[in-house]
Amino acid sequence: MTERLSLEFAPEWNTIKGAWEPCQAHLSKHGLDADGVYALCMVTHELLENAVKYGAFGPDQTIRCSVVAGKETVTIEVRTPLGVDRERFERLDRMIQWIRSFQNPFEAFVERLKDVSARPFAVCESGLGLVRMAYEGQCLLDFYVDDSDVLSMSAVYRVPPASSDAASGQAGDVLGQPLPN
Repeated sequence: MTERLSLEFAPEWNTIKGAWEPCQAHLSKHGLDADGVYALCMVTHELLENAVKYGAFGPDQTIRCSVVAGKETVTIEVRTPLGVDRERFERLDRMIQWIRSFQNPFEAFVERLKDVSARPFAVCESGLGLVRMAYEGQCLLDFYVDDSDVLSMSAVYRVPPASSDAASGQAGDVLGQPLPN
């Protein structure tokens, strides 16, 4: 069964903190383990932080966030006004494509850490949040911009299939195969 959690926030740092508990409650009731719930709450918070940091908000505009938990996937989407800064949008596109160019998100994470550690401290846009979502959150990142210049950034997590051995209460090795007698 697919269920949606919808949240809306003023584009302010102190308001987005309010996403953690509803997100945690929503994901917990869908059978994810504590580590998975924590990782996806972190992904939600990273997306919201990026919305506050990079969004171009007018009066009365808000950040919209949805967390859709289904049997096979969890999709987190944050919608924020893009504004006229096309250069930032192009950097986002390049970063997403760069992350996808790696066989494993861990490799991208290590490379990004190396890059960030070699830069002067004054450089403030690291891209670590996006790589962290891909690696620690195990999410596929994507985005699109609609006709109203609203950026929809999404992170999709594949829910691991339940082990039939775990469901039946039988012991197995780390690959899910029965142990020999």
